[in-house]
Amino acid sequence: MKTFEVVTVGSALKDIMFYCKEISVLRDKKNVTSSKFLAVEYGAKVPIEEVFINYGGGAMNTAVGMKNFGIEVAPMVRVGKDQVGRELYSYLKQKGISSSLMQVDAEKKTGFSIVMTAALDKEHTIFTHKGASDNLEVIGLRDFRTKWFYVSSLTNKSWALEFEKITRQNKRGVLIAWNPGNLQLKNFKALISFLPAIEILILNKDEAIELVKNQLPSTPKAKLEDTKFLLKTIKGFGSKKVVITMGKKGAATVDEFNHHYYLPAQSVIHRIVDTVGAGDAFSSGLMAGMVRWSNFEKALRLGVRNSASVLYRIGAQNGLLKIKI
Repeated sequence: MKTFEVVTVGSALKDIMFYCKEISVLRDKKNVTSSKFLAVEYGAKVPIEEVFINYGGGAMNTAVGMKNFGIEVAPMVRVGKDQVGRELYSYLKQKGISSSLMQVDAEKKTGFSIVMTAALDKEHTIFTHKGASDNLEVIGLRDFRTKWFYVSSLTNKSWALEFEKITRQNKRGVLIAWNPGNLQLKNFKALISFLPAIEILILNKDEAIELVKNQLPSTPKAKLEDTKFLLKTIKGFGSKKVVITMGKKGAATVDEFNHHYYLPAQSVIHRIVDTVGAGDAFSSGLMAGMVRWSNFEKALRLGVRNSASVLYRIGAQNGLLKIKI
């Protein structure tokens, strides 16, 4: 029986990335959850300076990040029976990551994303086609053992049925970290029903606001912008630990003992090249630290450090730290 320290669950994609000098950043201070927009001239033919091809997806990015820290990890992902699927398989082999939990879909193609980045401030918008990831199944749970599941965005329409299979692993002493995606946040009642089984819930601030706003629609705007209120409220939904990432402002967290931690973002000493994958880099550092040290605060600091490192290279994986811990 195969044994892993972490199994990551989510998408595996091919990323097509480009920068553009003609993208403008628009701001809407009245919109709490969508305050910034990337814009280009409607109907224009817009030139791009350079194109970069990488591999990504939540499960792939975090698996590579954890492997760099020496964690035995396997991504549970689904790819198409196509050239890109074969590329992703070879990529895992090249990284020394087990592909034993990779699924092959005979009908759907491997997913891809197009990452549009504003050259001015390096912020981006991602257009994603999940492809075969939409058919991901949680299967073969009796064929391997793991200490942790790290679950990122799930796009299967029956995601709740698949996720329930993972939560049952609590009975075997398996811990679960969860970074839910758009589909889970929209079905917030199902999301909240799973939280008592979650060891670490990871959200960015917009997602945290959306979750609280959906569950408690009469919450005043001032409260929704109060990170400490968000942490307390979301923890009340059931998960043991809650992490809210805030980009350049770092991360704020609360643990099972109601201890609050604020981790400022690391000072950026080099020019930021790309912000893609910073969230996944944080999660992979956090998870590696929890596996090795079982110390939440220490693990959070590794997450922040890894997140800062990825800003200096193009792509979600190229700037990840490589340190055996």
